[in-house]
Amino acid sequence: MRLLTIILILAAQLAIGQAPGYMGRKLLISSEVSFFNAFFNPNHNFSEGIRKFGFNLRATTDIDYVIARNGTIGATFDVIATGMKFNWKSDQFNELLIPNIDQNFGHSRITGYGYGINYKLFRNPSRGGIAPIGSYIKFDIMLLDVRLRPYNLTTETAHSYSNRFFTPAFSFTLGQQRIFWDFFILRTGIQLGFVPMGISPYLQEMGDGIERGTQEQDLRANAESRLLTYYLLNINVGVGFLLPFRNTYKSTN
Repeated sequence: MRLLTIILILAAQLAIGQAPGYMGRKLLISSEVSFFNAFFNPNHNFSEGIRKFGFNLRATTDIDYVIARNGTIGATFDVIATGMKFNWKSDQFNELLIPNIDQNFGHSRITGYGYGINYKLFRNPSRGGIAPIGSYIKFDIMLLDVRLRPYNLTTETAHSYSNRFFTPAFSFTLGQQRIFWDFFILRTGIQLGFVPMGISPYLQEMGDGIERGTQEQDLRANAESRLLTYYLLNINVGVGFLLPFRNTYKSTN
C-alpha cells in the first residue's frame, strides 16, 4: 500500500511537470503591427515609394491557447487599411458603368477586417522552448471582409459609392516570442501572405489590364490584386500578455 501511494504521488508530480504552457499558463492575448514599404502601390493615404517614406500597415490581434508542449491554436483578427490606383474606363453601354463616377476618382481606399484561425508550431521544445515561448511557425486561414471607396486625390474627397465583398487569405509566419517578467511577451516575425483570388487579376494587370465586364467587377478585381501584394510580405512586431498574470500560491505561514 505504501509503495502504491509513493507511485501515485510521483505520477502526479510528473504529470504536473509535463503540463503544457509556460508555468502552467496557457492563454496568450497579443497585438502586433505588420508593415512594409509601399514600393509600387499607395498606402491608405496614397503615399508610395521609398522617398515619400510610405508604408502599408496592418494591425492584428491574436488569442492563442496552448494545446501541447509545442503548439497553440487561436483566433486571428486583422484590421486592413491600404489604397490603390484605378483607371475608370468609358463604355458605350451605360448599364456597365457605376453612376456618377468619373476619371477624377483615380484612387480607391481599401479597408476592412480579417477573421481567421491560426496554429503555431514551436520548434525544438527540448532545448528550452515551450509553447507559447520560443521560435515558432504560424499558419493562418482567414476570411477578409473588404470595403472599397473611390477617392478624388485632387479635391481630397471620397465618393458616396462603396462596395463590400469577401475573399479568402492564407499566411505563413516565421517568428520568435520572448518573455519578460514571466507574463509580458515580445514578438517579432516575417510573414508571407497569399490571397488566391488576386492571382489572376494581378497577372492580367501586369499584361493588358484587368477586364471583368462591368466597372464594379473591374473595381473588385483590382482590389483583390492589390490585396495580394498587401499581404505578400510583411515584417511583424508585437506584444502580448500571458493570463493570468501571476500564479497564485497558498501561504504556508
